Amino acid sequence: MTGVIIATHGTMASAALELCEMLTGTKEKVETIGFCPGDSLEELMERFEKAIAALDGPTLILTDIKGGSPCNVAMVMQKLHENVRVISGFNVPLLLHLFDTREEAEDLEELMDEVIAVGKGAMCAAETD
Repeated sequence: MTGVIIATHGTMASAALELCEMLTGTKEKVETIGFCPGDSLEELMERFEKAIAALDGPTLILTDIKGGSPCNVAMVMQKLHENVRVISGFNVPLLLHLFDTREEAEDLEELMDEVIAVGKGAMCAAETD
């Protein structure tokens, strides 16, 4: 099963996981990383290394903002670890779909493409009739 790291500024990562678990139950092979005011890049790098080691296998890292510190460090991890990939700009529908389908996924690249499509498709203008 593909491991998942949710890495964001502040507490958004843990809140997103909590929301998914509230809707669909407890998740396995998932780590959250929050980058808070006062944290150093060295601390962030250490958190990523620990999370990747704990998941011990193919890992998909989801980040909040492309160009932000969590995403930048995640991209370093992608370069350092052969079985790590990064998606920036995740949303909850993307995350729910990932948790629902990651066990069947045989290819990390294919899984990425699928969940990105779901995340993009979930965005729309909300209107009332």
